[in-house]
Parts: sequence; structure tokens; C-alpha cells
Amino acid sequence: AVTLREQLFPGPGQAVVSEVASAVLRIVLERAQAIGDMIERYVDSQGVQLLHVRNLMSLPYNLPASIALHDLALRRPDLAFLLQHHDLYWEGPNARSFITPYEAVQAQLDRVMVPPLPNATHVLINPIAADALRHRTGIDGTVVPDGFDFDRALPEIDDISFRRRLRVLTGDTATVMRNDLVVAMPARIAINKAIELAVQFTAALETQRSELENATEGLGPLRRQFDASRRIVLLLPQGEDLEDNRVYLDRVLDYARHLGVTVVYGGDIVVPDRRLQLGDTQHVPFYGTYGSMDIVCYPPEHEGFGNQAIEAVWARRSLVVLEYPVFKRFVAAHIPHVISLGDTAELRRLDGFGGLHEVAPDRMTHAALAAVAVLLDHPREQQQLEDNFRSLRGFCGIDVVASTYEGLYAALLQRVGQQVQRNSSASTAGRPDAQKRRPAGTGGPSGRRD
Repeated sequence: AVTLREQLFPGPGQAVVSEVASAVLRIVLERAQAIGDMIERYVDSQGVQLLHVRNLMSLPYNLPASIALHDLALRRPDLAFLLQHHDLYWEGPNARSFITPYEAVQAQLDRVMVPPLPNATHVLINPIAADALRHRTGIDGTVVPDGFDFDRALPEIDDISFRRRLRVLTGDTATVMRNDLVVAMPARIAINKAIELAVQFTAALETQRSELENATEGLGPLRRQFDASRRIVLLLPQGEDLEDNRVYLDRVLDYARHLGVTVVYGGDIVVPDRRLQLGDTQHVPFYGTYGSMDIVCYPPEHEGFGNQAIEAVWARRSLVVLEYPVFKRFVAAHIPHVISLGDTAELRRLDGFGGLHEVAPDRMTHAALAAVAVLLDHPREQQQLEDNFRSLRGFCGIDVVASTYEGLYAALLQRVGQQVQRNSSASTAGRPDAQKRRPAGTGGPSGRRD
């Protein structure tokens, strides 16, 4: 899938060879046929009536699978499809990754991505995406927030061992110790995450050292015994997509060196929880790393939902956040206590470092002072963390979201069943089949795409 994607979407400055594209597209269609046949056999053997598809019909990371599911939906009007979209391929930073110079490839994207199928319901995880989908395609989707299991336990890890094994990328090369204060930016490394703002926040927090060193009862939920010998470090725990974003990371690290910020990296030892094998002592589950964080700084300039903000609340850590559009419109009302870095309209560009983002210094100083106040005031911190947990759980807890999906499943199955019955009646009466297959390579309704 990765190799095909590189060939279908070669990126700016790459050689465009139409013969290569034709050959690759043949491979895509052959694999789509094979995938579709396998899915259909499985669906029939298991009596599956509804398929809940996440992201494959809105992001062409695996175009053969997207084509396979789209064509299965056309071929089988008796099957129901709930198509859930975290992101839309033409929106935000995604758009840069899915520009193709090949008309035949674009025709497939127009045909199968976010398709207006009679046997499908579209679900978006935020209202901004729902508005964009309606504007571009005329499709009215249902908004359901991403769900999280707030009852899951925080995995226990050896905090001291984990800190000692972190790789120092900038600053003091000494091992991270028990009472060093860890600011964490727990998202993957990608340009839309605006990690440079977490660097700027860590530097601002450093200017408040004298206040932090006077914490006789320790700092934060873990009561770190912070003194003049201890450091404030920025932790990047995830290693996903690192190589694809190496140029961006290098700029961020240059900026960190300029500000004197120590950045430490956990991607060498941290793995997604589901991939951790029983008995593996060499790796640490990602969710477990929240236990080593003292405060979370999450400043993306674009997100479909923002799972790391949700995870920080679940792990009961104070949250410093740039109010990206989805957060501001959809999530903020459900997290009553955050330390705000402002919103994306307030962002500025640095003159150097490749034009990285910057928050106005007075705004960042205000955020650092607010963070210090919370880290020092334990009763206040505890109350705020519990308020956030209860409020957010009522919004996007997995039990709430699952109940919503159960209702959508029932309504979709009923609708598809009625359509099949009507079509059967029409066919019996000799009327034309109401289910017309959309020809390959054509768009949807008028206005779907310029």
C-alpha cells in the first residue's frame, strides 16, 4: 500500500510518467478485485449485514481497499455500510499528500472517496468536517465524536527505567531523572501538530523556575521534588511517521536548541498498546507513558478530533492546548479546565526555522504562569482533573458513543431492508431496476467536484 501510494501521489518535483501510472493503476484495480472478492466471501459466510468502515472511504492510504469496498457496496445493495470519516482527503494537511498528476487516478478518487451510496450512512467525527462534506458533495453526514474507554486502566510502567531510556535529542544529554519535570507532547511527529509551540511553552515554563523550585509539597499529580538541580524537558513519546516528517522534526529541534530546550524522544521504545507482546520488556505501551508525564502540551493547528487531548483528560493530567478549530467549536465546552495558548487565528510565523509557528510571547508567558499555578496548587489541580474527566466522559465516553452507533446501525439496516424490498417489488412488476451502478471514473451528483 505504501509503495502504491508513492507512485499514485508522487508529490511536487517528482517525475510524472503516464506509462508508470497506467501500470500501477492496473495493479490497483487487480488488487481491488481480489480484496473485494475476499470481503464478500467472508461477509456471506458469516451472515454479516452491515459493515462499519473507518477512514478507508475518505483517505486513500490504501486505494485498492477503498475501491473494493465501494464496488462491493454497488454490487450488493442488500448490505449496509456505515462509513466513518476521521479526515477528508481534500481537507487541511491531508490535501498535500493526495495530489495526483494522473487523470485516471483522480477519476478513481472522484468515484470512490466519500461516495453517495443509497445503502450507506456517513459519519463524521466533528461538525466542521460535516459542513465540508455537505458543501462539496451534498451529502448530509451524522456527527459522532470519537469514542474513548474512560474506564480502561492506566498501564503501569517503571517510571524511573522509562525516563532513563529516553533518547535526548537536544540540550543537556544527561539521563532524565525521577524528579525532572516532564512536559509531554504525546502526538505523532507531523507538521500539523505544531510541536514547535510545545517547545516554546517549555521554554516559557523554564523562565518560571524560581516559583517551581519553591514547591515544598512537590509539583503536579506525582509531587515531583523539583529543585535547582532538576530539569524541565519536553517529551515526544511517539515514533510513528518519523521518517516521513524528518525535515520538519529537524527544524523543530533547531528551534529547541535556539531556545535552550531539552527535547527527549521515546519512539525507540514506545509502541502502540495493541502491539505490545506479552513478556516484552524492551518496549513500553504508549498509554503507559502518560504515567510519566507531569503536564501535557497539545498544540496542533489542525486536527480531525484530537485524541491526545482526550487521553490527557483520561490520564488526569493538566492540559495546555492551542484551540485548533475542532477543539474550539466541538470539544472545548466539554473540558472545563484547560490552559489556552489562544487559537489558530492568533498564530504567527517565525522569521527563521522554516517559518515555524509561534504564539505571541505575552500569551505564552500567561500560559506558563497558569501552568505553574496549577502544578503548585494540588487541591485545585485535583478538582480540575476530576471535573474534566467527568465532563468529557459524558461527551465521548465509549458507552455514550456506542449507544449512538447502535441507533445508527438499526436505522441503517431498516432503511436498506426497505430499499431492497422496494427494488424487489419493482423488479417483479417489470419496472426498471432502481439501483443503477455509477459508471467507473465518473463523479457523483452535480457539484461534487469542480
